[in-house]
Amino acid sequence: MTHLEPHRPAEHSGVHIVVLLPVYNGGRFLGEQLQSILEQSVQRITILCRDDASSDDSLAVLARFATQFPQKLVLVEDSLGNLGARANFSRLMQAALDHRPHDGADGHSPTYFALADQDDVWHADKLATLVAAMQQLEAERPELPALVHSDLRVVNEHGGTIAPSMARFQGLRPDRDSFAAQLMSNTLTGCTALMNRALLERSTPVPPQSIMHDWWISLVASAFGRRMFLNQSLVDYRQHGNNTIGAKEYVKPVARRHFLARIMDDRHHAVFLANAAQAEAFAAQFANTLRWNHRLPLALARGLAVHFAPWQRVLFRILRWL
Repeated sequence: MTHLEPHRPAEHSGVHIVVLLPVYNGGRFLGEQLQSILEQSVQRITILCRDDASSDDSLAVLARFATQFPQKLVLVEDSLGNLGARANFSRLMQAALDHRPHDGADGHSPTYFALADQDDVWHADKLATLVAAMQQLEAERPELPALVHSDLRVVNEHGGTIAPSMARFQGLRPDRDSFAAQLMSNTLTGCTALMNRALLERSTPVPPQSIMHDWWISLVASAFGRRMFLNQSLVDYRQHGNNTIGAKEYVKPVARRHFLARIMDDRHHAVFLANAAQAEAFAAQFANTLRWNHRLPLALARGLAVHFAPWQRVLFRILRWL
């Protein structure tokens, strides 16, 4: 992985960004998020939104913005009903692949794809900063799947700072981005992600066995492409009590129990089962393109389905350090 300190944004007037914004009962903060996207320093932006059968005023907020910015906001409408967060994102990913801009562009300028949550606020140079990093990442091998993502500022529902860096707040290690490590721990926060088309195509569809859409994208990027983390907070990540996942402060565990009690502890069995199912889905979806350096960690991760705590913990440690 390439790991960069704060990146200097540049002017990218020819670049087209398609923002994927799924919505579900997000009316309270949705308008502020949409406004922060529309006010980005990159001008050619299309926001694709799909409402997941909300029961609040989310659709009214979307309709108001679609009327005010008809060239900027596109509503993806279907009869699929409530899909859940992962499948809603997957539906938008397919819609993004099919989308063609209606602003008279000649189709030769690059298009990148950004993921968004409904309740955050983007810093004004978020997209410009990510695009500059993306074009640096693509310079040598533009045909490869490419992912750029950043840190976030954790804020409360009123915008007050909880932590200036979510990576430090949660004890994340963005440098651990090998395919094996990503099978165990996702280091991508989706709302910071910018993808090229090659990565979006490889990642779509997101299978139901995946733990979350951004985790799946992170796995694909680590296996088949290149990625870059910017040590720079470009999103205000709002915590309000109804977050789908949210930020949880990392507390270093204190080892007070006997060694045998620790290794026999199977409280994480459900988590390991989810890891194993996701690995199984990855192996099935990419069976024809897997290399040996994919097959070994996938085999280890699939072994997590065996319900024996010491075995699961050994596999976990091996995968984290591969």
